[in-house]
Amino acid sequence: MSLNQSGLLFVPRRWQRVVFLRWLKRIHAWTGFWGALIFLLMGTSGVLLNHRGILKIETGKPVEMGAMDLPVAAGAIPDEKALGRWAKSELGLPGQGRPPRKEGPPEGEGDKKRFLGKEREEVKKWAQAFNGPNGMVTVEYVPGSTSVAVKQEAQNFLGLIKNMHKGVGASIPWVLFIDTIAGALITMSLTGYLLWSRLHGSRLVAGGIVFASLAVAVAGLSGGWI
Repeated sequence: MSLNQSGLLFVPRRWQRVVFLRWLKRIHAWTGFWGALIFLLMGTSGVLLNHRGILKIETGKPVEMGAMDLPVAAGAIPDEKALGRWAKSELGLPGQGRPPRKEGPPEGEGDKKRFLGKEREEVKKWAQAFNGPNGMVTVEYVPGSTSVAVKQEAQNFLGLIKNMHKGVGASIPWVLFIDTIAGALITMSLTGYLLWSRLHGSRLVAGGIVFASLAVAVAGLSGGWI
């Protein structure tokens, strides 16, 4: 049995059958069910990330869970990358260490600071951070010393879902899972548009809605280009 004359947009006429429409609805429904909970988490974390600069929505800073100095042989860590390898091996940390992100303007090595009424040069330190969705481990080492300072921090729930959204410290299985979620969103978008074109309004209205959405997106981005 064929559909009425309005049909589905961008669908060949030979596919314009009730069976095709039924399968289109099923695909749309099942892909939505597959990612429903993750869509909710991604939407919530997306709002938090999108408004952190303008509305200053704070989700709380990481909470320090513990810190200690671990012994190490003098000269056992010759450079910053070696510090990361040592921490990964000694502490059993996943992923790769990276220099931690610093707040405020960048500081050059050997910069002098005024402290207690005198210009003083702060001791050089190497630092590596291991980020995970639920927190971060930071290691610091003063070249030539016999100890490494280790600090562990934990994220709250909102920080956790933001890190999950950004893929911070994500494993390969999580990345592949999120790829399926992205595929579900693409499938839902395409099937949803086809279903809308069959069940509602005119094609002129559909085209107007699409172009209006694009115009709003372009206008919103235009103020942020450098």
